[in-house]
Amino acid sequence: MRGLGWVIASDPLAAVDKERTDILMYCTGGIRCDVYSAILRKQGFKRLYTLKGGVSHYLESEGSVGWVGNLFVFDARLSLLPSTYKPAVEIEASTMLEGSLDDSFAKCFICGSQVSELRHRNCANLDCNLLFLCCAGCVKHLRGCCCIQCTSASRLRPVLTGHQRYQKWHNYRDFE
Repeated sequence: MRGLGWVIASDPLAAVDKERTDILMYCTGGIRCDVYSAILRKQGFKRLYTLKGGVSHYLESEGSVGWVGNLFVFDARLSLLPSTYKPAVEIEASTMLEGSLDDSFAKCFICGSQVSELRHRNCANLDCNLLFLCCAGCVKHLRGCCCIQCTSASRLRPVLTGHQRYQKWHNYRDFE
């Protein structure tokens, strides 16, 4: 829960009516929602609602029909296909994308074209590590980096194809 500092630093809900405003919270597994809803209750908010068990529980019980994109997770995997939670009702991500996306959804961070695979990646420059969506052409052209400047950084990880996870830097530092 390293991210709790923002609660003290700023209050985006300062002008919200604590008695009458409905607040719906949802997160991957429900744990962060439990923590943040306790903080909001302590601050006087009365009408808080959470998605029990988080989005992962919802996908396990309801399936992924109608879901567009992946589920962001807070570990090295970065994101998962929704069918991970209920494989019996598996729907290919590519099938989900066809006809589901408008021009404003899932564009490449670098060139602006629509991405065909909704997969988050971190910049290969360890000192940047920006999280972004990128088309396959830009991944290849910029070697997994988010911009041309990052391609000349001293601490570059190899380009990851597919859904691999980056490892600790010491595994890459002698990589050529």
